[in-house]
Amino acid sequence: MSVGLKSFSSFINFNCSTVKATQDKISLKGTNIVSNVHNQVDEEVLVCNSTIVVANKNTVTEIGFNVDVTSDVRFVKLHFSLRGNYLHSCTNTTNFKVNVPEGCCNMFFVPVLPTVETYTGRHHKTLEVYITPQELAKIVGAEFGTDLKQFFSKITALEPAAYYKKSKQIPLKFKNQINEILQCKYTGSLKDNYLKSRLVVLLIDFLMKTAKPVAEEAIIAEQDYLALVKVEAYCNQNLKKKLTINHLSLIAGFNTTKLKRDFKKVYKTTIFKHITQLRMQKAKELIQEKGLSIAEVSYEVGYSNPQHFTAAFKKTIGYLPSKLIK
Repeated sequence: MSVGLKSFSSFINFNCSTVKATQDKISLKGTNIVSNVHNQVDEEVLVCNSTIVVANKNTVTEIGFNVDVTSDVRFVKLHFSLRGNYLHSCTNTTNFKVNVPEGCCNMFFVPVLPTVETYTGRHHKTLEVYITPQELAKIVGAEFGTDLKQFFSKITALEPAAYYKKSKQIPLKFKNQINEILQCKYTGSLKDNYLKSRLVVLLIDFLMKTAKPVAEEAIIAEQDYLALVKVEAYCNQNLKKKLTINHLSLIAGFNTTKLKRDFKKVYKTTIFKHITQLRMQKAKELIQEKGLSIAEVSYEVGYSNPQHFTAAFKKTIGYLPSKLIK
């Protein structure tokens, strides 16, 4: 557990959507998750019923925080680390840990509670899906039985299990789906039905996308993989800057040829095409969430010429950025 991190307690309640605040416990905004310290983590529960709890964090802290998690049922968790790093560990099973670095995702089963979640980094943005094994099995269906046989066999045996031995990079398609979930403008029952349907699609796509391991990923050493994750995170946080292959290779700690080769193996595209995709996704967020103009957005994602940005946006996304302006 990192020294100096704030500590929180969360109860993942699959049976109700609200919790009464007391003097020593602060109910987090819009959620049934409770914090027992004075500082408040910006966390919102999007969906909560007897089979699934979905929450997102979007928080800036000094160095991070810890969360002690308990629940009224055993659960499978699908975790997307959009910003910041995440580590899940079982307090009663010290050898089971799941590390989800920034920009990565993983799914795991937790049979023994309580557990500890450690969030490191200054900015944390996540989508976290807690689902009962029974509900996941229902969504998965028989056609996924072979691909998930080992994972579900451990669930049946009540053994802690990670779907990936090593957390995988979040594909751009998933980032788009997650943004659609987080930016939902509906209210009431319409919002509830929309989010549930989008979450089922995300879960199915996650399982279909990752059911067959890519052989070439296995030849990349763990430290090289983490170096690539570091490079991708740096790019994502510095889209306004000029990003050169020489500078990125210094961040990775290996030469430009190895960087370009290994990056394409993991991300299935060239490093500069990936940077363009990150810039266009960031541009979408700035237009939709902050209402920035085309000129302002182009500057924020590294384009000095708005016309060049507009052309790149249309080529990458498929339509003009002006379509997003209300």
